[in-house]
Amino acid sequence: MKKREIEIVAFKCKKCGKLHYPFHDRCLSCRGREFEKVKPQGKAKLLTWTRIFNLPWGFDQRFLTIGVVEFENGIKAMGQIQADESVTFKHGQLLDPAWEVVRVKDGENVYGLSLHV
Repeated sequence: MKKREIEIVAFKCKKCGKLHYPFHDRCLSCRGREFEKVKPQGKAKLLTWTRIFNLPWGFDQRFLTIGVVEFENGIKAMGQIQADESVTFKHGQLLDPAWEVVRVKDGENVYGLSLHV
């Protein structure tokens, strides 16, 4: 699998500095309307996670492990954790983020945030 630049873009309010992901028309804190684009940086700290065993039709895996992480610059995002069933996670654990193939659907690669232990 080829790693690519993480394609998540957050938006930082120019008025108060609050980070938004995904985009909002107005800042949720100060109602400002001007934003600058911010890319996630550094490692990803695990905030919470879950395993999904009842997957919809079309998934070849037995389960998915999904986590919500916070990057070093404050951006929060959800991604697929690449680990087998025996791995135990701890809140605050650092994971290595990558933008890579997380699924193949109808013969097409689907890219997303992938988190590695």
